[in-house]
Amino acid sequence: MTDSIARLEGMNLKLTSGGKPLHILRDITFAIRPGEVVSVVGPSGSGKTSLLMVLGGLEKASDGQVEIGGTALVGLGEDRLADMRRANIGILFQNFHLIPSMTALENVALALEIAFDDLPVAEIRDRARAALAEVGLSERETHLPSALSGGEQQRVGLARAIVTQPRLLLADEPTGNLDQETAAAAIELLFGLARRNTMAVLLITHDNTLAQRADRCMRMDRGVLTELVQAAP
Repeated sequence: MTDSIARLEGMNLKLTSGGKPLHILRDITFAIRPGEVVSVVGPSGSGKTSLLMVLGGLEKASDGQVEIGGTALVGLGEDRLADMRRANIGILFQNFHLIPSMTALENVALALEIAFDDLPVAEIRDRARAALAEVGLSERETHLPSALSGGEQQRVGLARAIVTQPRLLLADEPTGNLDQETAAAAIELLFGLARRNTMAVLLITHDNTLAQRADRCMRMDRGVLTELVQAAP
């Protein structure tokens, strides 16, 4: 797919644990287009998070092709991989990973400071504020994480993930720590951002109902990725 933001072709991931070889991902062929939301379901230990790690350039494939934003990752050094991540990837975690001593604005701004070492302070602040506004948290800029609800903390995490304007967002169980109502609101927001910003989203989840709302739903089982029936629009 020439218009894909991420493409895997015949990708395998093999690791060693306790001296024993483990075949984590098996012959994965997969692509995701800008603005597309793809969900991946499957049991724990099936390889879902490993797939996310490979797509994020955090784990190197053993063989096959991995291409992100038109850049082949095989053979890239750590500096080039870091550049690729800054240019293309945002990550949304299940556990938020906000810094407790920093305000919502400071948590979001930190992502920009890490990604771009030459941005003026005023631009960092303005872009962080814009990201918080996009997730509906303009009035919570000065609040510490401890003063925010679980849903608000997740939205700060989402603002932090999108503030660098990534082309691909990797979301690892983003609603796992939220109640059903809050999780539904978070997903509506995530899907809306993907559409408005033409941002591809790979969503790892155990929630089959949520998974079926994606544009495409896939299943990982023992390292093998297969596409399920088309999700309802």
